Amino acid sequence: MLLKDTDQLDDLKAFLISWYGGYDSAYGVPEDEIPAGLPKALHELYAFAGRWKDGSEGHLENAPEIFQHQDCLYPVERLKIDKGRVTFLEENQANWTCQVEAGNNHSPVYCDECLLWQDNAEGHIIVNDSLYHFLKSFCLQEVVFGCKHLYTLEGEIDHIQMLFDEPIEEVWLNGYYTGPKEEGPTHTFYRCGDVLVMERYGDYWLGYNCDSPAALNDDVLSSIKLRKISSN
Repeated sequence: MLLKDTDQLDDLKAFLISWYGGYDSAYGVPEDEIPAGLPKALHELYAFAGRWKDGSEGHLENAPEIFQHQDCLYPVERLKIDKGRVTFLEENQANWTCQVEAGNNHSPVYCDECLLWQDNAEGHIIVNDSLYHFLKSFCLQEVVFGCKHLYTLEGEIDHIQMLFDEPIEEVWLNGYYTGPKEEGPTHTFYRCGDVLVMERYGDYWLGYNCDSPAALNDDVLSSIKLRKISSN
C-alpha cells in the first residue's frame, strides 16, 4: 500500500488498521471533545486515533499511545489556541514543538527545532507546507518506533529487497518532517508482511511485533550488522 501525497488521511487510516489488525471506535476522540478551530487533517486524526492505546507505559492520560514513542502527539485535552496557533506535537524530551494555524484547513506546519542549531533563530518557522504530508511521516515514524522488536541496521543498505524472501511494498516515499525543506526528504517506509523498514535521516530501522516474521531472509540478516533497540 503506497500512501498518496494528497490532502486526505484515508490511506493512512487503512494502513494503521492493517498493521495493528483491527480497529475500534473507542480509539477515536468523540467529535464534541475535539476543540474547534483545528485544521481538518488534525481534527480527523484525533477523531480516528486520538485515544488509540497500545499497552505501553509512561504516556499522558488519554494520550494516543501509538503516536508517543519518539515524538509525541498531544492528548486532545492539551490542545489550546494561543495567538492564533495550536501546539499539537513535541519532541520526546520537549526540545521542540510543532504548531498549526487555528481555523486554517490548509495550514502549514511550524516547528522551532531550529532553535537547537541556529544562534539567530526566531522561533517557529514553516517546515512543511502540508499538514497531511507531515502527519503521514510522523505517524509512520511512531509505528516503527513503537514496534515490539526494533533494530537499527548499520551501514548502507543498497538493496532493501534482499532482506526479505517476499516482495516488499512501498508505503511512503520522500517524506518530509521537521527538517529544513531545502535539505530534502527525510523519511521513507517499506513493508513486507509483518515487517516495516524506515529510512530516517539516512539511518535504517527495522521493526515488527510478532516473534518470528516469515518474510525475513535469515541468511541475509546474518550478514548485516543489526543493533537491537527494544524487545518488549
